[in-house]
Amino acid sequence: MKGNLTIDNGNTSVKVAFFIGPQIVATNRFVRRDVRLLQRFISTYKPDTAIVCSTASSPASQRIEQLVDERCRRVIHLTHETPMPIRLGYRTPQTLGRDRIATAVGAWTIAQRLDNACDVLVIDAGTAITYDLITSDGCFVGGNIAPGLALRFKSLHEHTGLLPLVQADGDAPVVGYDTETAIRSGVLLGLLGEVKSYIADLKLSHPNLMVFITGGDGRLLHNRLGQEDFIFNEHLAAEGLNRIQLYNQANENK
Repeated sequence: MKGNLTIDNGNTSVKVAFFIGPQIVATNRFVRRDVRLLQRFISTYKPDTAIVCSTASSPASQRIEQLVDERCRRVIHLTHETPMPIRLGYRTPQTLGRDRIATAVGAWTIAQRLDNACDVLVIDAGTAITYDLITSDGCFVGGNIAPGLALRFKSLHEHTGLLPLVQADGDAPVVGYDTETAIRSGVLLGLLGEVKSYIADLKLSHPNLMVFITGGDGRLLHNRLGQEDFIFNEHLAAEGLNRIQLYNQANENK
């Protein structure tokens, strides 16, 4: 059975996945300059089709897209104009990040299988942390963008004279007992408070809200929140990209 390749060309890395129908078979992640890993991945799984979501623009990104165009029979380069199973209610869809579209489609698709009466909130904790709302009937309403964990730590270090660069891993007490824990707690607990407040506000107008968490810091965020009903899915963008590819294939065959 012929398979589909998804490529999420993000700010810090390139995430690839291979699907057969709706089933994810394999995934990988690599730095943008190491195109050999993508070549090896394609040679191993021999995808027939591909879909590319790119938020980065560089010669290395262009080489990735060129390689995919050469090796796959049919390639979709995702934009806001690509046919997809949800509607974009965003006022400026041309400025909407393609990764936000992909994760929105992925989360909404999964939510439809679990409870199609639920609205969906996607929290993507990457370089930036994005919050996106999709209604149960498939309308991308919009969302917010804030600095991610690494950016918050980096900003404190680079825009002050003496504060060190602190990592997220480690003790984060309610009251920091030294400079390192004061920074870690300030950043982590501040982010957790931001997330909890945003969810609480949204539930006032969308009481049936299903929350998805993804992104490079998604697992850490999910663990720190400690909410069992929040769904962590590290491959949400890939799931969404594959769903868009399947949607286009189905409409092509009508």
